[in-house]
Amino acid sequence: MNKTLRKLMRPFRAVLGILLLSAAAPALAVIEGVTATSFNLVAKADYISTGDGNVHFAWGYANGPGSMQYPGPTMIVPQGATVTVTLGNQLGVPVSIVFPGQQGVTASGGSPGLLTREAPPSGTVTYTFVASEPGTYLYHSGTDPQLQIEMGLVGAMIVRPAVAKRAYAHPGTAYDREYLFVLTEIDPAIHAQVETGNTPSVDNTTRHSTLYFMNGRTGPDTLLDSFIPWMPTQPYNTLPRMHPGEKILLRIVSA
Repeated sequence: MNKTLRKLMRPFRAVLGILLLSAAAPALAVIEGVTATSFNLVAKADYISTGDGNVHFAWGYANGPGSMQYPGPTMIVPQGATVTVTLGNQLGVPVSIVFPGQQGVTASGGSPGLLTREAPPSGTVTYTFVASEPGTYLYHSGTDPQLQIEMGLVGAMIVRPAVAKRAYAHPGTAYDREYLFVLTEIDPAIHAQVETGNTPSVDNTTRHSTLYFMNGRTGPDTLLDSFIPWMPTQPYNTLPRMHPGEKILLRIVSA
């Protein structure tokens, strides 16, 4: 092979090497979240970005002192555990959390609300329950939910059975890899009204969603890695990957 041909082949060899390394790398499959039985969430305001280059004012639950997240932190707990969730509030309105699918939820502190006890501005409330049944669940604000879920006060919770790599106790629910998809949508006009302090003028009967999210991201941002620094309020990955022949568990919840 002459020198000229060898020079021409160099970039092709480099590309081939990258492709081979990519093929050999494992397909990552992890549900990002917080694995614990005790959680400290804080309702905060911030901004989320969309793939069209816009930003939108939003509310969300933060994991303690961190940035609020859209959707909120994924809580991952073992079946049978007693779960404690303490909610702080940095918004100017009362907020809360309800846990659909969980039985015997008790609340302490805060103030009485329509569906559950609420955290007033600068206040806290604590919720406790036993995660008795495995599965994938939503949690969301039970205070003015038609507005507060729209604004972003929503997240997912996974209750894992005792046997690893199963969705439920039945062996037929065994899997190799799992992914979580939290589906949400927003009406940017409502978010703009809330941002400018016109919350009392929001009319949910005229709500019209125009932006649709998977794990808090719109395309093409759905193809990016988790925890990219320029999207601090939208940390979760949305791109499923697997190897041929593997059994995949898709956890899909709609808010």
